[in-house]
Amino acid sequence: MTTDVMTENPATKAETRAARAAGRHAMAPAAGNGMDGALPTGANQIVHAHVLSRGVTDLQATFAQVLDGDLIRRTVHASYRELNRTARLKTYLPTLALNQAESHLREIAARTAAAGTAEAETLDGMTAAA
Repeated sequence: MTTDVMTENPATKAETRAARAAGRHAMAPAAGNGMDGALPTGANQIVHAHVLSRGVTDLQATFAQVLDGDLIRRTVHASYRELNRTARLKTYLPTLALNQAESHLREIAARTAAAGTAEAETLDGMTAAA
């Protein structure tokens, strides 16, 4: 029983293997995305908005007794904008912004508790009572 595969000469087998290997590399997932084989590194705005929204909700629950919800939201978004201006890799930007905002909010809450009264906090040119 003889088949085409068994009757090929060695040169043809080598050419066939080279063509198959070239075809496999040409069809690599990153090569077909129009980015010349590079992976996307840009910000995914939908995911960032979702993570920030969830983070604002968590921070509002944490600081509900001390700070205004609008101040918390503006602090988170201001931190995100500040980091976004200089970030080269934007994958972890929402997490970093939430951490920075939480640190800032803890400082505001500590000052408010120490003063015993609501203090005005200026953020991006706006003043809000905490």
